[in-house]
Amino acid sequence: MNSRLVIASVVAAATLAFGGCTAGTAEKPAGASSSAPAIEVEEAVATVDVRLARSLLDQKNALTDEQIVGAAREKGITARVDGDTVIYTMTRAQQADMLAQMRSSAHAAADEMIADDTNSVTAVEFNDDMTLFKISVDKARYGALQSLLALGFYIQGAMFQQFNGVGADDIDVVVNFVDGATGEVLNTGSYQEMRKNLQQ
Repeated sequence: MNSRLVIASVVAAATLAFGGCTAGTAEKPAGASSSAPAIEVEEAVATVDVRLARSLLDQKNALTDEQIVGAAREKGITARVDGDTVIYTMTRAQQADMLAQMRSSAHAAADEMIADDTNSVTAVEFNDDMTLFKISVDKARYGALQSLLALGFYIQGAMFQQFNGVGADDIDVVVNFVDGATGEVLNTGSYQEMRKNLQQ
């Protein structure tokens, strides 16, 4: 599996937690998150409204509004489509469950990456807030192009944080690639750095 396919797999794991989603490559959602905030959370007395950019959920523009709404209904969640925004209304318990699903999907994607012997990744760790990822690699096999794997983790962490109510300007995801044998940091980057580079 090449780096592009691995990134696509990581991004798919992030979006599938919402149901009715299609998988795509990392480039489109990365561009989407570099402008307007993709997800916003508004609190109400008993429910939470979560606003997601449609382009994150339907990267190939293959779903109708009815399919998006129907997929949410199957999960017991109300959804409506407003232009490029999908607004989900759910209980706080449902939101907590979705966040747990996103963490679980991230772990599954990491396990898949570790099992793939075409890259140098030997372990993946991240904190509960999904703000910090540590990617352990076999230094002898690690190449600069593999740092592109960070894109998938940027998107996963950013989506999780936005869904959890973190403001767009406050979101950041740091990804460190380290030598699995010595702990030496080989490469590091952040979501905010990526956004700045895309805006130049």
